[in-house]
Amino acid sequence: MASFSLLRLFLLSLTHAAAQLQPSDHSMFSTLGGRVTLPCGIPSIQSCSSINWSVSGVVESDPQVVRAGRVTAPNALRLRLLKDCSLEIRQLLLNDARLYSCDNGALNSSVSLRILKVIESSTAENDIELECFLSTYVGLGPCNTKGVHIKWTTEDGTPLKGGRFHPQTHTDCFSKLTITKKQTDHHRKWKCQLFQNDTLKATVSYTTTVKDGIEEVFTAVSESVSLSCSSTSSLRMGGSVTWAVGERPLTDDISPCKGRCHVNRDSSLVISKVSALHAGEYRCSESAERRKVLNRIWLHTLDVTSERGPGGDNLTLTCVLTCSKECEKDFNLTWSEGGQASWQSGLLRENNTLIKRIFVPVLSTASDELTCTVRREGAVVASKKRHTVNPLQTPAWLALPLGLLICITAGGLWVYMKRKHNKDAGNDQSSIGMTHVYDVIDDENNEEQHQQGRVTTTDSFYDLLQAIN
Repeated sequence: MASFSLLRLFLLSLTHAAAQLQPSDHSMFSTLGGRVTLPCGIPSIQSCSSINWSVSGVVESDPQVVRAGRVTAPNALRLRLLKDCSLEIRQLLLNDARLYSCDNGALNSSVSLRILKVIESSTAENDIELECFLSTYVGLGPCNTKGVHIKWTTEDGTPLKGGRFHPQTHTDCFSKLTITKKQTDHHRKWKCQLFQNDTLKATVSYTTTVKDGIEEVFTAVSESVSLSCSSTSSLRMGGSVTWAVGERPLTDDISPCKGRCHVNRDSSLVISKVSALHAGEYRCSESAERRKVLNRIWLHTLDVTSERGPGGDNLTLTCVLTCSKECEKDFNLTWSEGGQASWQSGLLRENNTLIKRIFVPVLSTASDELTCTVRREGAVVASKKRHTVNPLQTPAWLALPLGLLICITAGGLWVYMKRKHNKDAGNDQSSIGMTHVYDVIDDENNEEQHQQGRVTTTDSFYDLLQAIN
């Protein structure tokens, strides 16, 4: 019996040791600088005072980051033990991507933390190369998590399409994107998305910088826009910046920005209530004899106008994209029609504008919002809404039945009060307290009583009204 107990204890020890050595099937995903909560998978925990958390592969410090329910120094700045004994890590670093184990002395549970990261690796003159990888506690090794894959998208999540994008998947946890460089890729954002079993687990964005590049900004008319002056850190001590549109300083009286622009403390330019006249090339430069251009921006504006057709039966909505210079071929305008019955024109290119119209019947069945959207290489970069309303649903039309009802009610009330007033005057004609007005009414009533036919007709008229009421 004693030997059986010893054998059982030995087998349990082997099982517990094997559980500690086996890689975890449970993985968590996050990004640099983010926050993650690692669950402690030990069932039926009554108190966190017996909980320990340890990290695998740590050589330079104590691998135990939580001991007996307390975070050990110097981990207290970024780590916190929650009430359910899970471990929260803030301001994630790449070195945090490791295997974490939670134990209470008898049971053990582990979770693998993986961090998604993007780096730029290209030194080619005509290409941009981005690498997206999943860092784990074993580094850039094989991807041990099932169902994981990486996708590249634009800033709004649109999959990259076109001949200048070349994604290459080396492993499920590593992907490389090669982009044929354009000037307007300057300050443009790209996204690397990690999926597991078609569920989005983590997303990291990367902004590319192109030497002597041009940043493109799209905005809707009547909105405000902020244009950044990058590389201001390279300014000399006490230096300042100036803004210009084209070759004209914004302080010029003929500038289209007059009265609508101001420069913030971070040197960014803010334009309030943008109009189509604000489309153009903006430059932020050093205010010195030798002016160095810090940033160039092409501002494109989007506007929607409306016009009634002949007879007022149809409404024509015109969407106009005014480009800084010539509109690129990869720009496109689309109308989102909602539930409206309508038809659209083709895309027109005139000088530095793109135009697309939509024709909507005025007497539609309901009000609706129609949206014009600008797309660059398939990605949405700006949109503007136009609210169309059925004239029969406007406040003026809605108020008409109410006004008629009020008039009818007021008329009936006036007739009733008139009749009541006349009856009261007849009954109280001998009253001493009558005013002069009631005396006059009394005299008229007495005079009417001598005209029997007229009195009968009047009474009949009031009786008819009373019956109706």
